[in-house]
Amino acid sequence: MKKRIFALSSLQFIPLAASLRSRQSGFTIVEVMMSLVLLAIGAALSLPSYREMVEKRQLTHGAEQIMAFVNSAQGEAMKQNQVVTVSYARADDDDWCVGATLGAAACDCAEADDSKPDFCAIDTSPWRLTNEHAGNTRLVKSITGDGAYSFDPVRGILVDLDDSLVVAMSSNDEDYQLNLTVSRTGQVLLCSIDADHSVPGYGVCTSVDEG
Repeated sequence: MKKRIFALSSLQFIPLAASLRSRQSGFTIVEVMMSLVLLAIGAALSLPSYREMVEKRQLTHGAEQIMAFVNSAQGEAMKQNQVVTVSYARADDDDWCVGATLGAAACDCAEADDSKPDFCAIDTSPWRLTNEHAGNTRLVKSITGDGAYSFDPVRGILVDLDDSLVVAMSSNDEDYQLNLTVSRTGQVLLCSIDADHSVPGYGVCTSVDEG
């Protein structure tokens, strides 16, 4: 009898221990729900920061591409000891272009056919920058100028000192805004349009150098 009772008692305790281990190693529905809620809250809090980072990066990337293009055109004029003319046009925020060519006559930066005589090129190499190259964002809000200007090959200043260029750019949500300016002295500057829309790393614009 004692032997039987002992065996029976052992059988009763084994399932109980296994049950406890099972309950300790799993998750309840409440715990799973709480984890999902916390994840959702974390994602909601981080989403604006991520979107803000993307907006700033798209703006600075496009603006720096335009600045590099203009600086390169200026450098090409002095390197080749020839006048280089930069042309620009804008139909919409996402429909704009900048181009460059040797000589005083402007090319058509909107012309995509390299067989056309007004295609923007220097030494047979295409010299065009468009919205597509800059990431297809609604980057350029306005361009102030008469459509073209020329760099002097000796000093890098503008051939016509009455010329200037101002390109106003912003992020899609318009929280961040940059201006690119080319003064009559040939200085190319990228700056925040004002303190309310400033981009970290870019100072607020001052008046264009009149030289």
